[in-house]
Amino acid sequence: RLSERNCIEIVSKLIAEKQLDVVHTLDGKEYITPSQISKEIGDELQVRGGRVNIVELQQIVNVDLTHIESRADELVRVDKNVQLVLGQLVDNNYLDQIAEEVNEKLQEAGQVTISELCKTYDLPGDFLTESLSVRLGSIIHGKIDQNNKGVIYTEAFVARHRARIRGLFTAITRPTPVISLISQYGFPEHLLYSLLEELVNCGRLKGTVVGGRQDKAVFIPDIYARTQSNWIDAFFKQNGYLEYDSLSRLGIPDPIGYIRKRYKSATLVYLKSVCVGQSIVDQLEASVEEAISSGSWLEIEPLLPSCFSTEDSLILLQQVMRTLNKKSSARIFGDNIVISEKFINECASIFNDLMQQKAEK
Repeated sequence: RLSERNCIEIVSKLIAEKQLDVVHTLDGKEYITPSQISKEIGDELQVRGGRVNIVELQQIVNVDLTHIESRADELVRVDKNVQLVLGQLVDNNYLDQIAEEVNEKLQEAGQVTISELCKTYDLPGDFLTESLSVRLGSIIHGKIDQNNKGVIYTEAFVARHRARIRGLFTAITRPTPVISLISQYGFPEHLLYSLLEELVNCGRLKGTVVGGRQDKAVFIPDIYARTQSNWIDAFFKQNGYLEYDSLSRLGIPDPIGYIRKRYKSATLVYLKSVCVGQSIVDQLEASVEEAISSGSWLEIEPLLPSCFSTEDSLILLQQVMRTLNKKSSARIFGDNIVISEKFINECASIFNDLMQQKAEK
């Protein structure tokens, strides 16, 4: 009969020569095979309901943590139903159980957020999102917003908010910041943007959203855009000019760009604060030409609308002079007065005698 010491020496020799694959327990009283470690890990995983921490397994199996980690990795490799997440073994049965619990919460509340589930189950968000996504339509009766994968909704919840959004935005008749409606009516932000985009694209809502999915996003109904365009067209037709500030007050962020786009074929002059049509230019050209041909002078400011700045007047007058090619026969004084050379010469001739007398003295 061999003594305990002899047995230990023989086993140690066999282990050293790799003829025996066993692991020494932490208390030094037993040897255990890797397959037994794997079996005990699997058994414990089942007992724990499909989730167990590797550190806890070390205390249960009573072997060094490196052996537990090695067998856990092997288990994950051979069994596709088991995953290793943050030092924990998790199987599909446990994930199915989570999915059932999530579905209960979902049907009750209409929506659940992945961030809430992360706190509840102490699992990473990406892992939960992926695990729950594959169970949508089977265990979980809901859908994930493709633009915000952090929230799961029920179809009824989405349908209810779609109807609310459709009704609310149909009633809007002027540009409205989307963020104000979110806070006022309690819409889930990402869901509102998704449904609003869907309703606009399919033509159910007549309007556009400018500013993207940001706090500055504004919904502009088509009825407002039509009314706006009609007012601008009528004003321009009647007055022959458009003031940039007026367009800005109407909610047009880029007045010059808007004018260029809307009046592509029109001949327009873009000044500092206004855009001028051909009718005003023609009127000014006629007045300037008459003043020059009659040998007099002209102040153009009274001929222009009061909203024209001094700089606008000068730019417009310079352009008219270039168009008429009258630079040699007239001069510009004080930014808005054009005086013919003939008038200047007549004024100068008045002083000829006086200048002669002064010269003789």
